[in-house]
Amino acid sequence: MPATRADTDGVRVIGLLLLAGAVLTLALHLLGAPDELYRWLYDNLLSGLDVPEHPPQWSLDLIGRVTLIGGILELVAGLAVLAVDRTRSA
Repeated sequence: MPATRADTDGVRVIGLLLLAGAVLTLALHLLGAPDELYRWLYDNLLSGLDVPEHPPQWSLDLIGRVTLIGGILELVAGLAVLAVDRTRSA
């Protein structure tokens, strides 16, 4: 059954939203925003508890890896969805 115009438009929108999310995620990763947000949360939410004064470096490294991998996966998923959309509409 051929794809309808509404199906194709919806898939294209999903692909474009994934690409926009990937660009935003990767840009924030490059700016170091996740690390700074984590430090802020660590300082404000855990203050007064029996935790080290500063977050451990391994946790900041882990956050950096997770945001980078998430952005790359978003980018790949967006490109895959747009490729499927182009194939279906051809």
